[in-house]
Formats: sequence, structure tokens, C-alpha cells
Amino acid sequence: MKIISTAVSGGFKLVNDKEEICELVYNNWFSGKAKTFINRNSIEIKPKNIWTSRVDIFKNERKIGDITFNLKGHMVIRLMKPNGEECNFLLKNKAKWKLRFEVFNESNSHQFSLNSVNKWTKLNYDYDIEMAEYNSEFAIEELIVYCVYAANLYLAIISAV
Repeated sequence: MKIISTAVSGGFKLVNDKEEICELVYNNWFSGKAKTFINRNSIEIKPKNIWTSRVDIFKNERKIGDITFNLKGHMVIRLMKPNGEECNFLLKNKAKWKLRFEVFNESNSHQFSLNSVNKWTKLNYDYDIEMAEYNSEFAIEELIVYCVYAANLYLAIISAV
């Protein structure tokens, strides 16, 4: 699978063997609100405040989770399972010059990586997705969308500092 950037504002397509799975589109350059349709579900991601320090995730108009920073500067993606249990994923930037984000589950098991295929001087990023041992009840495509949104948010915040 691959992520192909479609807009400088952060929009992207998730592609598997040249077949488009979904496209995440931001409402506008500054809002941080984004929408997609994946696996017959409407997904909407909205900042909870103007600082985008917390972002809510909605699936079919129902809040199912959020994205926040932890004290170590990693992105935390919290999702609710259908039974009401919370499930956390951690997104860490593991490289300096060429971006490489790694995703870990609650047991600190590596799930997959987002490897940048662009030069760091570009304004937008494409990623190759390198699978590890994915073992979650959440659809991998959905989690990838949330993680790429979180990676875009991470890059926007660190570039503003």
C-alpha cells in the first residue's frame, strides 16, 4: 500500500496495487477538518480546538476516538472498539532526514511503518507502507488514514515551532 499526496494542504490517497482505496480531503488550507469515505463508512476528522492539540475522529457521525500528543512528543490515536473498550496506537517519528513514522499498539508491538519517499524539502509527503505484524480488530485502511492525518498534524506542529 502507498499514500500519495494530492494537495499541499495535506490531502492524500490511499492506494493498493494502483487501486484507490480512499481519498482524504481537507475542507480548506487552515481548518484541519478532513473527510473520506472508506469501507462503506463516512470518516470525518475535526480539530477540537484552534491549536489542533486534540483532534476528534467521527465514523458515520459518531465519535469513535481522537488524536493527541503525549508528553514524549508522540502522536496517540485512541479508538473505541465496538464493545466500548478503548484501544491506543502510538505514532513515532523514527528518522531525522527522511521521515519514517512507526505505529505501535498498546503492547508496544510494531504494527506498520510509513516511509517517506520524498525529499524533506518538499511541502507534501508520499509514503510507502511497510507492514509489520498488524493484529488489531480495526480495519488497517482506516488506521492508516488516521495515522497519516496524525503524521501531517505532527509535521505542521513541528514546522511551526
